[in-house]
Amino acid sequence: MKINTTRFGEIEIEEGKIIEFPLGIPGFAHLKRYILLDYKDPIKWLHAVDDPDIAFIVAEPFVLFPDYSLTIEDDIEEFLEIKDALDTAILVILNVTEGQLNANLKAPIVVNTSKFKAMQIILDDDRYSFRVPVSSIPSAND
Repeated sequence: MKINTTRFGEIEIEEGKIIEFPLGIPGFAHLKRYILLDYKDPIKWLHAVDDPDIAFIVAEPFVLFPDYSLTIEDDIEEFLEIKDALDTAILVILNVTEGQLNANLKAPIVVNTSKFKAMQIILDDDRYSFRVPVSSIPSAND
């Protein structure tokens, strides 16, 4: 399947790898289908399939913040049909504000990697905020 993107032009994607966000992403509830595109490890793009302009820079939080931890509530696991923790990926959205790279640790994205189903959740955890500075990004060789 081919999709148009503002950043990468027309790209070929596997339909079976489309990640379904049944509730959308807050602020983008109308967009339900995304594809994860590799960039520079550990950074990836989460690109909307149905809107060429919408893409989020994401990364696994544990790579950037080794002490990061979260508990996925049972109702979230049930909604995403997660049966095995090994079928779960956690991503956080990265953004640049005033020249500083930040990670949204308060609202991670939980992905069922076997069902390609995901949702962004908001943690009830005061340790994390929506804008946490990223001091460095480890390379694949680190």
